[in-house]
Amino acid sequence: MRTVSLLLAALALGGCRTPSGLSAGMLARLRQTPEGYLSGEVSELSESALMNNMDFVYSIAISRGGEKVAFTHLGPKTFQLGMWDVSHRPRQVADQPVNHYQYDVESLAFSPDGKAVATASRDGAVRIYSAETGSPTGACSTEEPLVSVAFHPTGRYLAVGSSRGLVTVLSFPSLEFSFELRAHEGEVRGLSFADDGTLYSGGWDKSIVAFASAEEEAPTDSARLRFERRGGYSVVRGTVNGRVSAAFAFDARVPFAVVTSEVARAAGIDVPFLKDTATVATPMGNTVVRVARGQALSFKALQVVGLDLAVCDACVPPDTQGVLGEAFIQRYEVAFDEVGGEALLSAKQKAEPPRTMRALALSPRKRMGFEWYVNDFSLDRSGRFLGVAFSEVKAERTREIYEREKKGVPEPLREGNAGAIVDAHTGLLVHKWTRHEGVVATAAISPDGQTLATGGWDKRVYLHHPLERSPIRREFGWSVRRVRFSEDGRYLAVAAWTPQNPLGDQQSNPSAMLYELLYHSPEVQGGPAALAR
Repeated sequence: MRTVSLLLAALALGGCRTPSGLSAGMLARLRQTPEGYLSGEVSELSESALMNNMDFVYSIAISRGGEKVAFTHLGPKTFQLGMWDVSHRPRQVADQPVNHYQYDVESLAFSPDGKAVATASRDGAVRIYSAETGSPTGACSTEEPLVSVAFHPTGRYLAVGSSRGLVTVLSFPSLEFSFELRAHEGEVRGLSFADDGTLYSGGWDKSIVAFASAEEEAPTDSARLRFERRGGYSVVRGTVNGRVSAAFAFDARVPFAVVTSEVARAAGIDVPFLKDTATVATPMGNTVVRVARGQALSFKALQVVGLDLAVCDACVPPDTQGVLGEAFIQRYEVAFDEVGGEALLSAKQKAEPPRTMRALALSPRKRMGFEWYVNDFSLDRSGRFLGVAFSEVKAERTREIYEREKKGVPEPLREGNAGAIVDAHTGLLVHKWTRHEGVVATAAISPDGQTLATGGWDKRVYLHHPLERSPIRREFGWSVRRVRFSEDGRYLAVAAWTPQNPLGDQQSNPSAMLYELLYHSPEVQGGPAALAR
């Protein structure tokens, strides 16, 4: 708190100057400062790029260097990933389909080096795209709908949060399972890594949790998986040859582990050139199938190597892509926790020495509880302050909300519908603003920790600063979904829904906007990583 007071006093003594864009000298200094970012009082927003004014935009992110912007938006049949280069004259790089429109894609993140973009979808998949071309480069299916994603500062891992409170760590770029823990009761609405590796997760259980993270050797001979009952079979999800995810049914009557031809091809198995065959009983009688020797399966941390896979479409139950038959069950113990809905797989014969993998593990450091639901948050560059979006009800769209909006009835100001700057170490509210009418859906804190941007379902974006009586304000056509500062402090990106226009050119109100931040008296600071060196 004392640090904040000193910062504000210094700004007050500095007075106000005429706002303007960055001078050439200041821009050069910013670029020459390792991990550099702008600091100071924001005086105005200048429109820099209109990237979408037709669709519902759900999330938006800016690369660490500020040269690229990515956002997810709802197309006619699929969710799309829009990518823009804003380093000089803004231009669209790609608009890539992600998944079917019924599964919202509510979060995305750039890798620290700015070369990749990760999306998290309610279909349970993490997908990776090239930030240069927009082309897909990898994917991994998890067991629960995903609503948040963040990269570790080293770029070697990423964390995803589910709608059921699970935080999962995956290696990058392989997307292999590394660690998981049930961090929240309800949706994990936000994830953010500090430069020192501390992970913050926030959710609809009205809490934000700080986790220490550390690489360690983890065993690879057991795993706990969620299972489902489908058509009389117990079904779990695994990955074949580290390339493709599949749903496997347990069936000890089948002598082999089996995959469909589609999964085999996606896993890199050249089916027509397989020489080994076997006879397998199917509902249509005995069938000769091709066998791929020495393949690999993974079930979270459990690594199954040297397993023969039969390729047979007729051998697989409906709604699955594989069978774990007698050959698998002879090697691995399978136990079902009916209460928890989990299957425990463990090797019957332990390897000597035991096989391990390098993994990023999380350990809870502090849970910070609040009176209101946490809908979104971000960290400043020092890792000391969080910018948090709170609301008195969960940020869920309901018929009641639609009807109220349709009638143009504003919600009254409420204490819990607020944006706040929160001390990341103690959970204390440093500053709090209640200017939005209704749910505050998103919040972002500036790199220097002095300015808070908030967006809400009242169609507004505010920039709050402790020295300002009147915040900077922008109006949008519909609900504001996400606000994010660039890590160098030059830009603010905004994602919003827009009233769709089915006529003519179909253009409507802005829904993906990039603003340049104008400062009264900007200064350049060096990031924590730079100062440590």
